[in-house]
Amino acid sequence: MFNGVNYLNTDSKNRITIPARHREVLQNSSDTPAKLILTLDSKQCLFAYPEDVWETVRVKVEKLPNTNPLIKSYQRLILGSAETIEVDKAGRLLIPATLRQMVGITGELALVGMGSKLEIWAKDKWEAEINKALEASGEDLAELLNGLSI
Repeated sequence: MFNGVNYLNTDSKNRITIPARHREVLQNSSDTPAKLILTLDSKQCLFAYPEDVWETVRVKVEKLPNTNPLIKSYQRLILGSAETIEVDKAGRLLIPATLRQMVGITGELALVGMGSKLEIWAKDKWEAEINKALEASGEDLAELLNGLSI
């Protein structure tokens, strides 16, 4: 399970080094390199799925009824932008230029653990998202969460 926030910088080759705690989650029993599937969530951030989790997501997205133009656009966004990326032996991950540009990642970023996936945000967009969440009305949020108590 992925959790926590890490602020990272891209190197000169636009790679990030996955923190050790996340690399442990990605470890597999074989000698093959770990792979993540990077895809767009929106103009805000990227999703990074381990291969096995991605397969489940991919099937669900493909099965959506694509007769609705909005759903068809969503499928194009999620499936069409998906890239399979190997994590090298040093734990580095290359973020493709097209995906970096679409979400505005130019240097420092936030790598956010979200359970079964990671989110990759430009640092400024992540900070804006956190501020938006902190400013949300507690009553509105409580209603949306249907009484979830944590």
